[in-house]
Amino acid sequence: MKKSTFVIFSAYIWTKTLAGLTFYPFMTIRQVTRRPILFPVIFSPLIGLFALFVFGRIGAFLINVYGLRREFISLVLSTALISILLWQALLIYLLISFLLALWKKQ
Repeated sequence: MKKSTFVIFSAYIWTKTLAGLTFYPFMTIRQVTRRPILFPVIFSPLIGLFALFVFGRIGAFLINVYGLRREFISLVLSTALISILLWQALLIYLLISFLLALWKKQ
């Protein structure tokens, strides 16, 4: 398989799994436990959170805002932080529950 074909295929699988985690987390986590190679996809919200902090620091260095714009930006970023952390907690909870059920079954 060519390198470019593998990159496209990997991006497709990653995106498909992320969309599944967004809309159908229960079914997607169950499928991920059957295919352990997809475990890193479950931690994508943490990668997004890291990117949010990096871009936020770069933006704070480059752009100075005051007044209502600053409050609006802080509201959006804090809401994103809380929602990403709760989403990651849900995914980890589902993963642990499915892994425990799988180990009890064996």
